[in-house]
Amino acid sequence: MTAVTEAGGLAARGPTFARRRRVLVVVGLAIAVLLAGLYALTLGSSDLSWIDAAAALIGAGESGAVFVVRGLRLPRILVAVAAGAGLGASGTLLQGLLRNPLGSPDVMGVTAGASLAAVLAIGAEVRPLLLPAAAAGGAGLATLVLHFVSTRAGASGARLILAGIGIHAAASAATVLTVARLPFGRLGAAEVWLAGSLHARNWTHVTGVGLALALAVPAALTLVRRLGLLELGDELAVGAGVPVRATRIELLVAATILAGAAVAVTGPIGFVALGAPHIARRIAGQAGVATLLTAALVGALLVLAADVVGQRLFHPTPIAAGVVTAVLGAPYLLWLLHRWGRR
Repeated sequence: MTAVTEAGGLAARGPTFARRRRVLVVVGLAIAVLLAGLYALTLGSSDLSWIDAAAALIGAGESGAVFVVRGLRLPRILVAVAAGAGLGASGTLLQGLLRNPLGSPDVMGVTAGASLAAVLAIGAEVRPLLLPAAAAGGAGLATLVLHFVSTRAGASGARLILAGIGIHAAASAATVLTVARLPFGRLGAAEVWLAGSLHARNWTHVTGVGLALALAVPAALTLVRRLGLLELGDELAVGAGVPVRATRIELLVAATILAGAAVAVTGPIGFVALGAPHIARRIAGQAGVATLLTAALVGALLVLAADVVGQRLFHPTPIAAGVVTAVLGAPYLLWLLHRWGRR
């Protein structure tokens, strides 16, 4: 009797323990992002101590330090956090929508569309502040093409992936051709953007990506329950009253806004949208809202850490965060393909 009672108690307490664990994971990751951001405030052409950086952050330090921290470093950090969160959340939505561990804005052509539009804008000598708008427009256009092509053939996960791969290949080829034809004076700007750099990010970029996340994140959170039912299969989702076609479109739009806003202010940063959801599911499980929030925080931490590594290890000639994530992402993708192929 005692054994049965204890077993029943453990079964009853299991969900509570799981919820507490997920809360601890989310809180722990949020603290890690905060600490990484504070550390990033100390880095630059002239390093600051933690105390000086904290004082400058609240406007209590020397005027020069206050300008560097609040005018230069803080916007860069906030853009890194917001972009990483957007990529992580976007990857989670796409992998659930496609029921495929390789689903991400990179694979689906969203990032390639943004890159092509940005390079075209650079070639047309568009003002730098309008470059994110051009990139976001390219991401949106790629998604429209993806939706049109996939719905013509039936919007299954496999068809969406195949259509996305085709769009990615076409947009990437067009980007290479465009870069090859750019005037010499515009090549540098194109190379910096395509590397996924956070250099010279300012409060305009923070505002742009912040507004996009404020629009897309609440929408993504409301779609999580329906996404969970879609992952179980279309027939079960229909039986549960989920409008499958409309939900697919809404998920695709939300994922595109999240990824498009991120890529628009940073350039293409690979691996994050692909890897963050896998890491999130390993540490938080398959738990809807908790998984989405965890993936967003993991993405934020990855981009911020990549930027810190690029600055610290390669000082005084830092490399772009996108280069660091690409170095990490290539072997991870190969491992994921190997692991997926053995199933």
